[in-house]
Amino acid sequence: MANAMLIKFGEYCLDTEEMSLQINEQLVVLEPKVFAVLMYFIEHHERYISMDELHENLWQGRCVSDAAVRRIISKIRIVLNDNHKDPKYLQSLSKRGYKLICPVSKIISPIEEKQKSIEKTEHKNAEKAKVYFYLIAIAILFLSLAYLLFKYNVDEVSVTARVVNTVVSDKKAFAASSEGRYIAFTSKLSHEKNYHIYLKDQKTETIEVLVDNTTLPTGLVFSNDRERLYFSDNLGGIALLKQVDLTNKAHGIGTLVADFYFISDVFIDKNENDVIYFSGQKDQQSALLIYKFNSEKGLLEEITSVPQKGFHDSRADISPDSSKLVVLRVYLGSKRNSIRVNDLKTGRTLFHHDQNTAIYDVHWLDDEHIVLLDDKQLVKMNVKTGHSNIIIDENRGLIALERVTPNTLLAIRDNGIINTLIEKKLPLSDFKNVEMIQKEQPEQHSSIIAYQPLGNKAWMVIKEKGISSLIFYEKSKARKKATLMSTEKSLKLISPSLSGQYVLLKLQDRITILNTFDNSLTYLSKADELIGDVTFSVDEKSILYTRKSNGEWQVFDYIIDNKNKNIIFNGYRFIRQFEGGYVLGDNAGRLSRFDVQKETMTPISVSVSTETNTNWAVLNGKVLWSDHNLLNTMFYEIDLNDVDASSLKSKAFDFNVIRPRFYVDKVNGLIIVESLGSRNSDIISIEIQ
Repeated sequence: MANAMLIKFGEYCLDTEEMSLQINEQLVVLEPKVFAVLMYFIEHHERYISMDELHENLWQGRCVSDAAVRRIISKIRIVLNDNHKDPKYLQSLSKRGYKLICPVSKIISPIEEKQKSIEKTEHKNAEKAKVYFYLIAIAILFLSLAYLLFKYNVDEVSVTARVVNTVVSDKKAFAASSEGRYIAFTSKLSHEKNYHIYLKDQKTETIEVLVDNTTLPTGLVFSNDRERLYFSDNLGGIALLKQVDLTNKAHGIGTLVADFYFISDVFIDKNENDVIYFSGQKDQQSALLIYKFNSEKGLLEEITSVPQKGFHDSRADISPDSSKLVVLRVYLGSKRNSIRVNDLKTGRTLFHHDQNTAIYDVHWLDDEHIVLLDDKQLVKMNVKTGHSNIIIDENRGLIALERVTPNTLLAIRDNGIINTLIEKKLPLSDFKNVEMIQKEQPEQHSSIIAYQPLGNKAWMVIKEKGISSLIFYEKSKARKKATLMSTEKSLKLISPSLSGQYVLLKLQDRITILNTFDNSLTYLSKADELIGDVTFSVDEKSILYTRKSNGEWQVFDYIIDNKNKNIIFNGYRFIRQFEGGYVLGDNAGRLSRFDVQKETMTPISVSVSTETNTNWAVLNGKVLWSDHNLLNTMFYEIDLNDVDASSLKSKAFDFNVIRPRFYVDKVNGLIIVESLGSRNSDIISIEIQ
């Protein structure tokens, strides 16, 4: 397939560039192999396709079973909601194969329609067509050059930035009143656990406290009449949408919405009173969606939906004419982020932009333009043409935006901080600091992404100028560091083996084994496979990992030497081995202990976290794991043979100080956690000419 196109078949529209299917407002991103097989059916929809033809053209001699091909076809049926007994899309006949039986057509773009018209004119009048051809060629060349200048010439935009005088503190969210006179912002000092909300009058340069004590205020917005400030809060693990009365000095606070797990990015429609929008998560397992709350009627309405698990609509904004909603959709477990513009009346997607760079915020500038902030730059984008202008070509700590006028933006800028990696002594009853390592290394202009010690040895992933490097050294010879590999791809350290010969890595979303003796890489998984857990066996001769296949988790034992693998358990997502058995966890994290000699499975009365930013381990006869609730980070420990949780111990820390992800030093009985350093943020006013 040479060119990207839109293909209509049945009720579905296939975007070949994005590898996505759309029906109404629902969009499903296809796995690469599912997309390839579906495209083959579409390209040859006039006939039946045999199993042998699929093997020959799509797997090209690779040894793949018919069952594996049928699983791909089953996935296509599931995506299309097609019944194989009464098919509307994919019909199968014994000994003939498969055929796409629905109508198939290419959606012609306006440019292609114009080209067809030109060709028709050429057929009628050859001499005129030549003239038209040259004129059109010149016009296309001129437009192309103009487009490139428009899209990439940063000199077209003149930017002036200044720091707005506020409280010196850490700021996470802020809002500006419609006329720009007032700014509300959250503030937390390094020694404080909770936030304050301040109000600044830009005209008089006065600052007052609106809310003295609030937890996790990730969203703020003024009402249209500036009589109220809406904000998100958290009380005892329950997220709340609240309002502050700005009409008197008492600043009374009321609760509008409760019973959410997380609420963020509170915003309003500038032309609608008594209605507040927010991004909310009902519980820890559900997706962030955009909700609409009518405060006068007390009605709560779900505005967006997501096609599958792992998609989150984290931020949004309503256009000045109230007709469109721009939504930032984040894909967990991937760097992919997307911007979608939806028609608020019909729900139809009007504009779609995907990128593999993390997007922090998005807002409307006017009815045709949005401004998009990612980890590299600040961009103005036309949602009708897709044209973009770079406003700031290097993001130096900007994390959030607010529109005041089409030519004035406010932004929060995080100033440089130094986080620390802390080695903590086990067991949990001790848990005192042993050693601290700064994550930021100013003299090398690099940052430690991961740090894993084992005895006197240490492995690190260091990122510098977009290059991630796996580093090894002995603690007694810390100056003699060896670089084992460097890559521009995403690189995560899972764990090294005790012998040091092998290192488990996640390289661009694939589980990978690095042999440090010969520097060879072995890929254990494919990019589109869903891996739940991975660890070394006790004897380090194999890798234990879990993979989801046809809706069921399976535990594999991969022998490193001969590269053979076997399924050893079904129905378990988590796996750790100990001398004499395994600790296994189901999809909800509920643990059980399997005794190899007795062949018995015994439930343990605890569950490990299913969150991706946590970890768990079996060490010295104990199970250790971490969890969090956005407010606190918790570490837990229980004896391996404890079935009634009588030996359960725990430690709690402020989530904004200690992160739940940890590494384990099995030799010294340590875990390594990340401590966030003190930070302060500025509010920046950005004038665009």
